[in-house]
Amino acid sequence: MEPLDLIVLGLVGVLTIILLILATKNKNLAKENALLRNIVEVKDKTIENLESHRVLIKDVIENLSESDRVMQMLAEGETKEEIARVLQMPLDKVEMIIKFDRIKKGQQGV
Repeated sequence: MEPLDLIVLGLVGVLTIILLILATKNKNLAKENALLRNIVEVKDKTIENLESHRVLIKDVIENLSESDRVMQMLAEGETKEEIARVLQMPLDKVEMIIKFDRIKKGQQGV
């Protein structure tokens, strides 16, 4: 065998080893990529859930402040109709807030 043949055979062997190493690394990177995609998907869902909860919390806070205002005006002697007019809300809602407040106070007294 010629020295040139040995060099070519050696280079083919080295290239084969390099290809095997790269294929292994590629397989590992594909697994990591899939894992990272799953993590990003979970984080996106978490962010989406947090944003929807933020809206719900804002609504609850606004409703609590409405409730407090209704009960404050009632304590000041305002009529249900006057409260509804001033706060620009339906009379049914004012009555519901008053009923819920009475129920809540009844449960706290137990």
